[in-house]
Amino acid sequence: MNKDLLYALIQNPYLIPGIYNYCDGWCERCDFTNNCLNYKMMEEGVPDLESANSEAEEAMDNLDEMFQISMELLKQAAKDLGMEMPEKSEDFDSKAEEAKDDLIFKSSLMTQADSYSDMVDKWFVEFEGLLYVGSGSLKELLDYTDEEEMSKEEQDIFNIYEIIRWYQFIIPSKLFRSLRSKAQSEETGNEFYQHDSIASGKVALLSIDKSIEAWTVFMHEFPEAEDSMLPLLLLLSGLRSLVEKKFPDSREFIRPGFDI
Repeated sequence: MNKDLLYALIQNPYLIPGIYNYCDGWCERCDFTNNCLNYKMMEEGVPDLESANSEAEEAMDNLDEMFQISMELLKQAAKDLGMEMPEKSEDFDSKAEEAKDDLIFKSSLMTQADSYSDMVDKWFVEFEGLLYVGSGSLKELLDYTDEEEMSKEEQDIFNIYEIIRWYQFIIPSKLFRSLRSKAQSEETGNEFYQHDSIASGKVALLSIDKSIEAWTVFMHEFPEAEDSMLPLLLLLSGLRSLVEKKFPDSREFIRPGFDI
């Protein structure tokens, strides 16, 4: 996608500026794709990476251009908020930054978020073959049934499964971004990092909320496995409390489009 096409897309009066910055990335379930420039860029500009090698090379060039354009948009979004997007320092020390990342990965919040993600994987391996939806096991439903052929009961269970699976990875991802931006804000005093930390924290909290709701539905649907789900819910509940304490302003953050 070239800049001319991008600028043509920007003229869309229905776009909500910055809506793509603090979403959960689940475009298939989003009601705002017609208002999202990032989605329009993907729709227009993402090439088929499974094409021939010559086309794949062109595809990667295209993606690189999209990245550069996206950075320009992010800088503009920061300016619209009265902030400056921090530039990469000339004395940037990659090893020092990796060390900072490592400290964040070892933090209590990230350790619990990663533990939850691992527990979800283990839970489904252990229990999906033992729980039944109608006459078939949960595993059979997830592995072999086309969604269009599912009954209403099966569709509801599959929907909850997808919610759990999607957010098990969004939670640690958004928490890392929030913690990293918080550290950079404290180090540099840059307002953009503070803004990004609070906003990313809200996405993490909403992802935890939706995960707790989903597991609660599973407990109702599969009471025989309730005891096995309680540790997951307890971990999520504790993690939510820690995140709210770490980012006390995140709940009140107003995300463009979603919270207006």
